[in-house]
Amino acid sequence: MNIKIFGVLLSISTIFGVNVIATKTLADVSPSITFRKAIASGGGCIVTDQLLGSDGRSLSLLLDKFNAKEGARQRCILRIDTIIPSGFIVQNVEILYQGSVDVKSLSKGTTLSRSYIFNGGALGGITSARPIVTQFKSSDPLFQEQDDIFVASASCGGQGQLGINLIAQSTSGSSIFVDSADLSAGDVLLRIDLAPCSS
Repeated sequence: MNIKIFGVLLSISTIFGVNVIATKTLADVSPSITFRKAIASGGGCIVTDQLLGSDGRSLSLLLDKFNAKEGARQRCILRIDTIIPSGFIVQNVEILYQGSVDVKSLSKGTTLSRSYIFNGGALGGITSARPIVTQFKSSDPLFQEQDDIFVASASCGGQGQLGINLIAQSTSGSSIFVDSADLSAGDVLLRIDLAPCSS
């Protein structure tokens, strides 16, 4: 084979190989989501701080005054505005709750109920809107409950709002805390997975 022809073929294959690698790398990388300031309403909690994760797609919310003791019921409504980057859709949302539970003997325990709503086309729709309830019948110095929310088809990029409705219910002799002021590990951590929009 002629050396010049071999050199041309090698150059073409190298350029093609670089283009394929660059395209694959761009498709595999998910850009950051813009999270606006989280808003708490309903009087049952206060967002004291929010910390963006290093991956740009997760957010930790530190709460205050979200606890229920000795038969009390506390409600916390959270609203988080997001901007999903152009060219991407939401695949699913993971939400982790951390806190503590104290249940005395003869107590019926306590519960943490969660329900979700998405507003705006960029977040899509929730495939199941039924509340998720965890019942605690014994003390747990640190609990972690994770909800995996699967998302129906969405528009490609744009604005959306994630709504979280939380209810902490205690019975006599029990208490529940999802409260970073009383427990350093108490928080709500959410992570949004993205995928490229189909062409």
